[in-house]
Amino acid sequence: MLAQELVDRMKNAMKHRLPAETVDRSAKLIPGMKYRNERGRMVTVMRVSHLRVMYRYEGYQDICETSRREFDLKFKKVQS
Repeated sequence: MLAQELVDRMKNAMKHRLPAETVDRSAKLIPGMKYRNERGRMVTVMRVSHLRVMYRYEGYQDICETSRREFDLKFKKVQS
């Protein structure tokens, strides 16, 4: 009885949940492409793998690295 109530509550919650914001993961990340972070700082992609992205901030000499998922969420492509 309790298990069925939990299943019913879950189904009801799934019916009323808001759709998650979609992220375009089909876009190809190519070294040399320019992106902006949420604060507007420009970065240049240096290397890309399936799981990691290496990039450099403008005016910063060291290379930063983050997961592909986090990069897709936090950076927006600069339109040329």
